[in-house]
Amino acid sequence: MKNLFSITFGAALLFTLTFCENKPLPEGQTIVSDKTLSDTSAAAGLPAAKKDSVAGFKGCDKATWTQISPNSSEFVYQHYTVVVTPNTDQPGEKITVKRDGDRPDFVVPTLEEPPFFHGICRNKLFVDAGTGPDGRKLFVFDLDKNVQYFSTPYCGDLQIIQSDRLYFMMPVAEAEVAKMPDCPEKEQWIKDGLRVGYGQRCIFNLMQRSLTRKSEWACVPMQ
Repeated sequence: MKNLFSITFGAALLFTLTFCENKPLPEGQTIVSDKTLSDTSAAAGLPAAKKDSVAGFKGCDKATWTQISPNSSEFVYQHYTVVVTPNTDQPGEKITVKRDGDRPDFVVPTLEEPPFFHGICRNKLFVDAGTGPDGRKLFVFDLDKNVQYFSTPYCGDLQIIQSDRLYFMMPVAEAEVAKMPDCPEKEQWIKDGLRVGYGQRCIFNLMQRSLTRKSEWACVPMQ
């Protein structure tokens, strides 16, 4: 009985040593944990990584944000990693999207106005362009087809509903407003040195690539 116990114990010990030993990873592979990211960032004097960060506006996908250098940040999504580096000699950012698989990187091309990363929803990349609070323009890129998918001037807030409908206000002249909206903050805006602008509610379907202009208008503060 004693010999049987010794044999059983020895076999269990051999199993443990065999399967729990530290084996080197294949070349080029590393194990990265949330703690490793935090420790690495702290050692470099950079902020710790943040999970579930939302870049852009309401309705965009969440990502893990990491500051990879004093001047660059990255947002890690399920199929994409976006590296954002502010330009040093002019406004705007260099936006590079690393895609999974063997697909080459997608670099946002030169636009009419300085570009700024404004989020991702599914396979759509949003880029906000402009030099001031007014006259903003939104660009949408399809990351699977490598094309500019949509662009529009906008004012006010942006929002994505149900991951496929982009709600925004398109700037319009006062003469184009068929039904003047209530504007309770108008007087305060004027006191603050602003002027009153108007926007028409629009919905862009990200899946069907269709634009709907609603019979809804709103006033917005403008410089």
